[in-house]
Amino acid sequence: MLLSVEKYEQDRKARRERLAKSARFEEPDRVPVVFGIGTSYFAWLFDYPIDRVYDNPELQVEVHLKGIEWEYEYLKADHCTRGGIGYDAGPVGEAIVFGAEVAHPAGTSPRICHMFDSVAEAAESAIFIPPAENRLMKNHFEKHAKYNETARKMGVKLGLNETPTVGIHPPLSAACALVSPTLVYEAMVLEPEIIHKLLDRMYEAFVTYFDYFRDIYGWPKKGIGFGLADDNISMISNDYFREFQMPYYMKFRERYGVTSFYLHTDGPNDQHFKYLANEVKLTSMDIGGWSSLERAVSDMKGKVYIHGGLNCRDFYDPDGMSEVTKKKALDAIRLAAPGGGFELAIGGECYVRVSPKGIRQLVEFVEKRGKYPIDV
Repeated sequence: MLLSVEKYEQDRKARRERLAKSARFEEPDRVPVVFGIGTSYFAWLFDYPIDRVYDNPELQVEVHLKGIEWEYEYLKADHCTRGGIGYDAGPVGEAIVFGAEVAHPAGTSPRICHMFDSVAEAAESAIFIPPAENRLMKNHFEKHAKYNETARKMGVKLGLNETPTVGIHPPLSAACALVSPTLVYEAMVLEPEIIHKLLDRMYEAFVTYFDYFRDIYGWPKKGIGFGLADDNISMISNDYFREFQMPYYMKFRERYGVTSFYLHTDGPNDQHFKYLANEVKLTSMDIGGWSSLERAVSDMKGKVYIHGGLNCRDFYDPDGMSEVTKKKALDAIRLAAPGGGFELAIGGECYVRVSPKGIRQLVEFVEKRGKYPIDV
């Protein structure tokens, strides 16, 4: 089991340099290929019950160590540079901040149970727990401490997260965690003033918790790198994005003096690319697995570092990478790679059942066919 990454330092350095050069909109030796792989995938890969792994910090250490070792020894993708591990509670930030219940369905990560039956009720009653008084957050940190204690007892020499935090998604996605997303989208049309009120509450919760940890840990008040995970913008038009969600992005930018701005999404975002590049001024984006890479290149190339081009469904075949997927990967390289500023990836994250053989074959394919200069 992996306790140290010292023997991989040469590989880690080469991968970091490749990614850094591409992020500067320069052409490295070849196109970077990366994957968003986390706790759920590792648990599935090694046949651990996913729900138990999230609820058991001691077991989670074991899963993470096996997962990182598998990445270094087998996958060998360009994201395989991590030299640290940390406790993962799953996507439950809103549950901790607002006091929602959490479900633990078998075979997947924990899920927040909606707290409210209507948007109007949420707008009136969604009150966040002040950070200094939040017992749920204390329980979360106890699991975090148990994780680190277990790692140290096992002799882990990797970095451990010593600055645990709790946060929520940006306003729209946070609201969709507390009340049915369908109701939220409907209210944008029928009750826009109520939606504005609800989203203002979510913004207040976001910055309150962010500022709380910033002050505890002494983070800079201005001039920071900033990242958001905002899947729910994929489901709304650009007009609604600019009215209801984009203003909060701009508030974040102003409030924190953002110097680099990253956005992760899972769904289709073609409708937003132009505004994300030119108005929000993202510096990097995971475009999601359902977006058009052609549209991303047209609207963002040279301004935003693009992560994506492939979909989880391209890799569900346990026998490996199909000829159709190879063609799709090659088309993506030819379209987006010239000039740098692009990493080939499964947009969003690697879901359970994505073939480990298939994504390893993609790495090998890119090592052969993704060398610069790109043959277009």
